Amino acid sequence: MEECGKVKLKLLGYLAEVMGGREKEVEICGERRVADLINAPDIDLEELVILINGRGARPEAKVKPEDTVTILPHISGGDRLS
Repeated sequence: MEECGKVKLKLLGYLAEVMGGREKEVEICGERRVADLINAPDIDLEELVILINGRGARPEAKVKPEDTVTILPHISGGDRLS
């Protein structure tokens, strides 16, 4: 039998607005892909920074109950120092 429980999502930047809050809990059974937890079709998953329990991950990475997933937009731009 698969273990069931909650995955905590921490959403930063514009993602909090798009997904309805800075923190969410998602009930899952077994493992799920991070991409399956992001319910926003207009977001380019490859443009996100994803951390699972503080470690870098890709949208295809699997999470399990009790994991914490932090998702933030990729930050770029600014002036380069010479």
